[in-house]
Amino acid sequence: MKMKIYSETIQEIKALVEQHEIRDKQDIEQYLDRCSELDPVAEGIYATVYNLPDEPDKVVKVCPDKKDGYYLFARWCMTPENQSNPHLPVIHREDVITLPCGIVVRIYVVERLSDFMDDGSRATQPRHFHDYDFGLLWGACKAVMQSFGVDNSGFNGEIKTLEVFVEKIKVSSSNLVKRTDNDISDVVDSSIIESHDDFLQTLFDVLTQLSTVGSMDLHGGNFMLRGDTVVITDPIAHKYAA
Repeated sequence: MKMKIYSETIQEIKALVEQHEIRDKQDIEQYLDRCSELDPVAEGIYATVYNLPDEPDKVVKVCPDKKDGYYLFARWCMTPENQSNPHLPVIHREDVITLPCGIVVRIYVVERLSDFMDDGSRATQPRHFHDYDFGLLWGACKAVMQSFGVDNSGFNGEIKTLEVFVEKIKVSSSNLVKRTDNDISDVVDSSIIESHDDFLQTLFDVLTQLSTVGSMDLHGGNFMLRGDTVVITDPIAHKYAA
């Protein structure tokens, strides 16, 4: 049986929810930590990531927070037209569990990817990335999105094409070099843009699709590696209030 441990864990959680043994998200966390074979490996503001002992090439992401917009990104990645995009994560399965308290917990089985940083810490400067050119590009893209503030919903109105996005990236890169509060001395030039054109197209599509529903978060921990390929893993910080 494929994903045996995961499937049995989900079945058990659903049974305990029906029996009102699991009532809220703390109960789910306690069950996973104490009673399941899943091993927690990373925790963010909204979600916890677990190892799957019998599936070393996959991880489980548990999203119990109603502010979390990850499911919007995950479902977009799971559409047929995006499943083969090398710059998006492979999401094998989604399970949705509604708890007695009304909270909806979304659980995903996602391909295991590698960190940019060898020690697992978050990249915060372009030089932290194995590919320094990508680091420069990342810093400029992050600066473009930060220019919109917390509300990124104006992205679609202001940046309608990839070409406009690229021009914004170049301007932001030039501005970063002029600043004295960082150690960036190189700019994103046309050769860097050309060598990452597929990535930029994907990132532009992600931002166009999701900036209207949630705040974008392009911090260094939200990009990982599949071999040498950069994968956008979790670009949405939180969804806007409906």
